[in-house]
Amino acid sequence: MQVQVTAAIIQQEGKYLICQRAHDDELPLMWEFPGGKLEPGETLEQCIIRECKEELGVEIRLCGEFGRTSYPYKQWELVFAFFQAEIVAGTLTLAVHEQIRWVSAAELKQYVFCPADVAIVEKLMNI
Repeated sequence: MQVQVTAAIIQQEGKYLICQRAHDDELPLMWEFPGGKLEPGETLEQCIIRECKEELGVEIRLCGEFGRTSYPYKQWELVFAFFQAEIVAGTLTLAVHEQIRWVSAAELKQYVFCPADVAIVEKLMNI
């Protein structure tokens, strides 16, 4: 079974927003781009906009799809759609993550990312 997931690559002033997963979550304390699972009736775009509002307290504007990855996980396969985005309203808040950081593309290699995000990190570092 496949589970569709969306994630946002939010860039601001040359830096990317990354989030550290909660210590009691699956893949604890690993870093990721914010996002979440598609709900019934949602488009991929609606999903990532909703997830950023729920998890980070911000409204985003999508600037196009950046890439797709997949990751086999237990009894299902997670299929990710990554969107480039920018914050247009709201204030960043920690609702589900341990911490959030703004980092340059070169700094991304200093963090341990969730497996599904690794290919996207490498792509960003080679732009």
